[in-house]
Amino acid sequence: MAVGGISVELVLDSGDGDQEFAEEQLQYLLDELSQLDLVSIDRVPSSPPAPPGTRNSGAFELGALAIGLGGSGALLPVLVGAVQDWLGRRRSGTIRLKIGDDELELTSSNDEMRQFALEQFLQRHER
Repeated sequence: MAVGGISVELVLDSGDGDQEFAEEQLQYLLDELSQLDLVSIDRVPSSPPAPPGTRNSGAFELGALAIGLGGSGALLPVLVGAVQDWLGRRRSGTIRLKIGDDELELTSSNDEMRQFALEQFLQRHER
């Protein structure tokens, strides 16, 4: 990421336990995001699987993407729009966006409360 720029962590939860399908979906998302004028997109290794005997939702979480937006943050709404569009076409799964300690979870649903949360998240990171 560029010095002084905004870094966004993006984590895709495929919503199912199929690792191969999840990897394929992440690659589709990466292909779409690479069309944006982002400073950087880097894959971050996934966390280790839950130990046997512990609670697991059954969903497979891929490694995160570390996305550099540059200094102004003007690309954040563009990134969020691309992610929402991608989720809407998939009609399943969840993507978490995280900037520092601030986190937003996006799903394919588009209700008023989620829209409000999104607007608040974007406002907190305007520069």
